[in-house]
Amino acid sequence: MALKRISLLIGALLLMAVAPLTAHAQYADGYDIPDSTYHAMHKPNKATFMSSLVPGLGQYYNQQYWKIPIIYGGFTGLIYYASYNNYVYKKYRREYKWATDDDDRTVSKYPAANTERLKDTWRRYRDICFIGIGALYLLQVIDANVDAHFFDFTIDKDLSIKADPMLMPDFTEVAGSRTSTPLGVNITVTF
Repeated sequence: MALKRISLLIGALLLMAVAPLTAHAQYADGYDIPDSTYHAMHKPNKATFMSSLVPGLGQYYNQQYWKIPIIYGGFTGLIYYASYNNYVYKKYRREYKWATDDDDRTVSKYPAANTERLKDTWRRYRDICFIGIGALYLLQVIDANVDAHFFDFTIDKDLSIKADPMLMPDFTEVAGSRTSTPLGVNITVTF
């Protein structure tokens, strides 16, 4: 009796495991025909996430391919100048350290006042490059977000503003005397 219950339980479990593999749903006629009115949403959050993950990836998602070389060119230039400014800063920092220490074995080529000023100047240049790298990173993330919001925005030729000069009718005739004809601007907005 126990063996019969166990085999029945195993059979039921096997049936439940295999049944979903062979089941088919019933669909209405025309279900598999794609709907031409369906348009996938372009998600600004996805573009922002992609751009913050890898710079330029959000622009790729937004199909703004021409911006990617500009972004990487900006990063390359800023990183190059940051590393150069850091190199020169370390050189003048070492010179300043040598000029101000009491060790006779270390002699600086420059006076201490000049090296301190040069050290501070090159450190400021390096720090400005690092700030530029951060600003470029934020700018490309914001650009990806804004472009994703305007991805489906279209500007048709019907959207226009037209301004034409015009002569306005004069309704201010006083006792038969006529004043000059006033000029005006006719503004037409079409959308």
